[in-house]
Amino acid sequence: MNKPTVFWSENAKLDFKEIYFELKSKYSKKTALKVRDELFNSANSIICAEQFQFDEYRIDCRRIVIRNFKILYQIKDESVFIVRIFNTFQNPLKSLK
Repeated sequence: MNKPTVFWSENAKLDFKEIYFELKSKYSKKTALKVRDELFNSANSIICAEQFQFDEYRIDCRRIVIRNFKILYQIKDESVFIVRIFNTFQNPLKSLK
């Protein structure tokens, strides 16, 4: 089985940028870069569709939990689609948007 190709939705790209800038302003550029790299690398490390469990709010998505962030993704054919990146300290219903 081949490693799936990872695609990022526009919403996920925006989430990614917002998280980076929020961490940069709240903590430091070094911290923001570290978390950014962890999130990006974890999404790109998906090997198979069943690797992670289904999300309890977005039952159409599987989730990866990194620190206090959830990466929500869907599998279609041989591809992974990152749908959202969500701070778990926020209202979980926000992930449904």
